[in-house]
Amino acid sequence: MKKSSRSIYIILISSLLLLTYCNSGKSDSSDQVNSLLALKELSYTEIDPLNNVFTDHLGTGYEYYHLDIPEQTAGENVSFDYTFDTGTETKDIYFIFTNISPDKNTTYPILESSQSVTQSALPAALSKPKSLLQGGQTMKGKTEISEFNRNPYAYLNKINPINMILNFATPSEPKYDYETEETTFRISANYNVDATCVKINTDGTKTLNLWVANNCGDNHDQSCTTLSYTRPISDIADTFLKADTDNDIYDWITNIYGEEWGSVPSSIDPDGILIPPNNEITILLLDIDNNQSTDSGVLGYFWAKDNFKRTSYLIPTPTNFSNERIMFYIDAYLYKNHPDEIISALAHEFQHMIHFYQKTVMLTNGKGTETWIDEMSSMATEDLVADKLGVDGPRGVSPTTFPLGSAGTFPITTETGSRLPHHNYYNDASVTEWYKGDEVLKSYSINYALGAYLSRNYGGAQFFHDVMHNDKTGYEAIEYALNKAGSPNKFGDILARWGVANLLSDMTNVPSDYRYNIGTWFISDTDPVTVPYKAGSINLYNYRISYYGNIQDGPHFYTESYPMPTTPMPAASNEYYRAAQNLTGSQTWHIKLMKNVRMSVLAK
Repeated sequence: MKKSSRSIYIILISSLLLLTYCNSGKSDSSDQVNSLLALKELSYTEIDPLNNVFTDHLGTGYEYYHLDIPEQTAGENVSFDYTFDTGTETKDIYFIFTNISPDKNTTYPILESSQSVTQSALPAALSKPKSLLQGGQTMKGKTEISEFNRNPYAYLNKINPINMILNFATPSEPKYDYETEETTFRISANYNVDATCVKINTDGTKTLNLWVANNCGDNHDQSCTTLSYTRPISDIADTFLKADTDNDIYDWITNIYGEEWGSVPSSIDPDGILIPPNNEITILLLDIDNNQSTDSGVLGYFWAKDNFKRTSYLIPTPTNFSNERIMFYIDAYLYKNHPDEIISALAHEFQHMIHFYQKTVMLTNGKGTETWIDEMSSMATEDLVADKLGVDGPRGVSPTTFPLGSAGTFPITTETGSRLPHHNYYNDASVTEWYKGDEVLKSYSINYALGAYLSRNYGGAQFFHDVMHNDKTGYEAIEYALNKAGSPNKFGDILARWGVANLLSDMTNVPSDYRYNIGTWFISDTDPVTVPYKAGSINLYNYRISYYGNIQDGPHFYTESYPMPTTPMPAASNEYYRAAQNLTGSQTWHIKLMKNVRMSVLAK
């Protein structure tokens, strides 16, 4: 039942309106409306107290609760007393606050405890640095490439008469490579690379052409083939495509998603700006940033510029550098020092390649998937084939770790290539915002963590197939796949359940919807079943991150002595708050929640 405090807000709003009018002179009425809306946004409806009592009725040693507050569903901010009673048990109490809005920031919850003072701003000494990007960090892709891949037609001209004439006069014909052939690749507007074809593999239907740049680094004094590789260059080709079936990256990933390129109906490509299919894929090994970097930088990327005919680009333009190939790029120096990460990157970039064709071209009329979903799908794909490739993958645990499929042992660090140490640190970042610059580690880490959770709870390979194969480009694609998996949950529900799963990942007796860790492999199939896929268990408490002389083990959470910040709470994010430690009996908090912020409680 609501209390009478609502009338106070009505009086305050009326007073503000009168004050704004009297002091405004020629004030625009929109200023008055904005002032009213701001006050309404910060007002809270007092509701009856809520409480939970720990009973351990399932004998698991933990319990979780998602508070159902009708007033929030009705669009109201709420204020209430919340009491948790552990009875005779001693438990740590965690609050997980979820901003269920996919695209709007909001105000952080405000907490007052019966045993403490009101929360204040985050002390400067405890503020988290925005970026942890330091030496030894590797990434896949670049921001400008992701932006192109998502909206390629913004860079192209489909109606320029000159281009139309050129298309008819000089049609782009399929080109077939041969070993020892040399050619020049267009890397960017002002950067070309001469390369040699060193290996060609075929499975009888598809052909893989591996090219290697003739020079590496600033000195341009040696071929990329002459670097001291710890794993032969030929492994790139042999791992990606070879004879027979179900034995390489191409087979495993196309079994999930479908072909990387094929015929495009004229209704989709009426101006003929896409290159024709020829069943060939090119991989170019080069020094991507021309900096001889061996420990950090971009592992590889797929850039859809090459899927378009050169005559398709705007004239004049700095982006007219299509190679007219279905191809992606891999860094030679990082292959030298991090070969397993590069092998995993092949799977990552191949998902992007398929995603562009199956989704952007064939299903969405050129409107690409939001970057966070495309990247999540690539990292989930790495995860699903890591055991087949014999690499740690983004989980950072060797597939040969015993017990097989287990969550590994503490401490697992970023040196394994895992995304999860950074996720533990950045677990309050937005899922739907793709951060720029050095902060991109936030996005890679938190989106892998969410993708790993979705994979392990809602069907693995089939789930991500369904994320791709629909015409939705935002969070609705996740909801579509959930629905196909038989789950009634909406995106906001998933964020809240995922938040609880983060803090329960050290336990193996967790029910569906909350699982990261079952002590062994999560097995998934596609429909029709061709080959099963395995995803290893995850215990987030096994991960350690070191930064600027500090160490963090396990998930990050706020506490009374380390309160939540006063900056806006990001869209589609979770905030983890340890409300009590070693609590026996009951404790009460006064809590203020915005209408889009849901609250879950975990006692463990």
